Amino acid sequence: MVTRKSWRILLGILLLFVLVQGVFAEETCTFVRMLGSDDGKSSTTAMGVAADASDTVYVTDTGNNRVQHYYPDGSIMNYWDLRDLESGKSGIPYGIAVDSSHDVYITDRENHTVQKLTTRGNMGVWGSEGTGDGQFTHPTGIAVDSSGNVYVADTGNDRIEKFHSTGTFLIKWGSYGATDGVFNAPMDVTVDSSGQVYVADTGNKRIQKFSPDGTFLAQWGSGGTGNGQFSSPTGIAVDSWGNVYVADLTSRIQKFNSVGEFISSCETGGNNHDIAVDPSGTMYALWQSGSQWKIGIYRPAGSLLSKTPTPTIAKRRTKFEIIAPTVPTTSQDFAVRTKITVTQAASLTTAPTATPVISLSPSLTPAMDSNATMAAPAVEETIRKTGTQESILDPITRFFRDLFGGK
Repeated sequence: MVTRKSWRILLGILLLFVLVQGVFAEETCTFVRMLGSDDGKSSTTAMGVAADASDTVYVTDTGNNRVQHYYPDGSIMNYWDLRDLESGKSGIPYGIAVDSSHDVYITDRENHTVQKLTTRGNMGVWGSEGTGDGQFTHPTGIAVDSSGNVYVADTGNDRIEKFHSTGTFLIKWGSYGATDGVFNAPMDVTVDSSGQVYVADTGNKRIQKFSPDGTFLAQWGSGGTGNGQFSSPTGIAVDSWGNVYVADLTSRIQKFNSVGEFISSCETGGNNHDIAVDPSGTMYALWQSGSQWKIGIYRPAGSLLSKTPTPTIAKRRTKFEIIAPTVPTTSQDFAVRTKITVTQAASLTTAPTATPVISLSPSLTPAMDSNATMAAPAVEETIRKTGTQESILDPITRFFRDLFGGK
């Protein structure tokens, strides 16, 4: 026989489960740290971000005509300088992608080209302004599949072009329009492990999905601020499990499954330009803070207590100093330029022991670098949610104390 007291106990357990589930469902990402413009003073912009299988991060420092490469802890590993002082025609990096061999591909939006970079230097440039096969009009997003094929969002021509890793043109698809398989200024593209292609169809405020040969498969999204809606989707990425992340030109990143069903959103605190996701599921949201670019690093909800992935790249330096490029005399102008300080010259093989200083928003002080709760507006929201959890759990605690006659 079920007594009245038993019913009260069951009802209390059910109420506790519903409330706790509802509260914790609100938290969709956890802020980790922030990367930012080097000196915190000069005005600059960045438009693209990528992460490789070693969890290192690449960013197109557009305003400084260079690509920067970071260790997982935020210290600078190296960079590619794209200023050609002889010709006077500098590369202006925009979108960025990295293949399994750690070769880097960038779109040069203003020069209508794609460049391939390695640690040995510039490996090739292809494309020119135009509408023909292999030509571009202001290309933006770029992606590489597991076979090394390169996909370019040819924004001005409202299409996607596919190339071999050497730059040989393969196929293209799309034209201007709003129906299935056509585009209105597509700004980014990504590819999952199965070769399925996802395009941020920016002007049409939607995402489109294609097979590797350009066959239309699905589309989702519309204009608006609700779940599954977009203001101006400018960045897109896919994780190891096939989930799709979309950076809207607002302060949120939306997460979908591979068929476009909404999963969650993450508030980053800035207007997002691009998004990258590393193999561990960590998100890198690129956005502007005034005249400075920032990369907010976030983990999915529930991973706060998980162990940070151990970097697979050996750390050779504790600090890098960016040096001004010299006037090039050979094709090595595009080579990586790095320099260590004199005091560190004797310890190149020693792993760093000091915590690197990470540039934050100009409104924050260096002392706050190690305090994640001060680094982004998104964290303030997390703090408020924690307080909400406590205020809800208090009456639940009292309920059970009264229920069982406890003190």
